[in-house]
Amino acid sequence: MARQALVVLIVVIVFGILVPIYKGFAFLDPRIIAAYACLALLFVAPASAELGSTRGAALGSRPGNILGRIAIIVAWGWGITVLILGTALVTLNVVGRRGGFLAPPLEFITALLSFSLIASIAIAMLAAVLARRFSAAGVKNILRAAFLILLLALAFGSRFLPERVTLTILDRFNTRRALTHLAWQASAISAAIVAILLLVFAKIPMAENPREGGG
Repeated sequence: MARQALVVLIVVIVFGILVPIYKGFAFLDPRIIAAYACLALLFVAPASAELGSTRGAALGSRPGNILGRIAIIVAWGWGITVLILGTALVTLNVVGRRGGFLAPPLEFITALLSFSLIASIAIAMLAAVLARRFSAAGVKNILRAAFLILLLALAFGSRFLPERVTLTILDRFNTRRALTHLAWQASAISAAIVAILLLVFAKIPMAENPREGGG
């Protein structure tokens, strides 16, 4: 518990204080705020993988308990993300010392945090479904591979797409309005995924004696 608290403290200091100081008012770039909102997924994914541990297996016959743990994990990961983003905005205003409180529009923040919350639930539900067939280590490896593929696609996708298509995509998602619209669309898709995973979770029996493991 102490180690976990130390890690959270370091993350809050780095992303909530040091990054805003370094970036200055450029921190309010909508793409940076969107990236911060997505931090919840990185917190929730590894924690959800532990649903495949021995304790998770013991609770496998009681879906309500698993869902309760998912709620706690999501609240923890999403709560830390809100704390980091809030700390970053406060740091920016303290360092900037300008009149009024500088922050992204409420509609923009609401859309991003709504997506962050619903997508976190989807990730946790996916981990719960996988935990019924794989060990904790197996679930972590699957989630890590998925995140790695996504990061590679974001980092190097432009090299395989025509320049015109790449510029169109960047231009389309370069504004708050575009990202707000995208966030609401992604929230709806994530909610549909959660509903599907709930049905799948209810129908898949827990595998016998899944091996506990870390990663």
